[in-house]
Amino acid sequence: MRVFIAALVVYLVLMIGTVASASNQNPMTLYGPKIAFDVVRDGAIVGKHETRFERAESGLTVTSLMSINLSLLFFPVYEFDYQSREIWRDGKLSGLIVKVSDDGEEKTLTLSRQKDRLKRIGGQSSEDLPGDIFPTNHWNAAVLEDKQVLNTLTGNLNSVIIKKIGLEDVETRNGVLRATRYDYTGDLQDTSAWYDREGRWVKLRFKARDGSTIDYICRTCKPEGAS
Repeated sequence: MRVFIAALVVYLVLMIGTVASASNQNPMTLYGPKIAFDVVRDGAIVGKHETRFERAESGLTVTSLMSINLSLLFFPVYEFDYQSREIWRDGKLSGLIVKVSDDGEEKTLTLSRQKDRLKRIGGQSSEDLPGDIFPTNHWNAAVLEDKQVLNTLTGNLNSVIIKKIGLEDVETRNGVLRATRYDYTGDLQDTSAWYDREGRWVKLRFKARDGSTIDYICRTCKPEGAS
């Protein structure tokens, strides 16, 4: 199961792509209060992912939750839980708290804005980070314009090269929609993500080291014309 979890790290390291105008979009206009996915491994649902949006006077709060539960012969063999809370003000990341439980091993990452930099609070490293970096929580499609992302598991920067592949049909729980596929190379490989023409994140796929395929199937996405 550890080879599968190693690939899960790649999933969290990826802050997925954009349509050109997406960086100026209000996420609550794009998604509503949340976007939700089933996590599917070789056709079987093994977890879920949700990203929730809340507007407050101080800015935008974005909460991402992901859980994986793997069983063998009906017995649980692995659990993974991920929680992050982002605070955005004036289009910039103001604060970030990430908590991870990796089969009982607990990890935490905390960042706070200080002028034009993001300062780590606690942890093993005190190195600050660029203030315009995107954390790896997928919802903000403007990341396609960047060459680095913040790995929210390690707190490190990862270099990425993102290639636009083109329009494809994407299966969701509410039907088929058209979306643009982007493939990742550089530090991150064997991963593809899809966005619709408005810049909504609608699908993720990556290959685990054991050869299994991991898909994110959207539960809240609606094809054009759907009510």
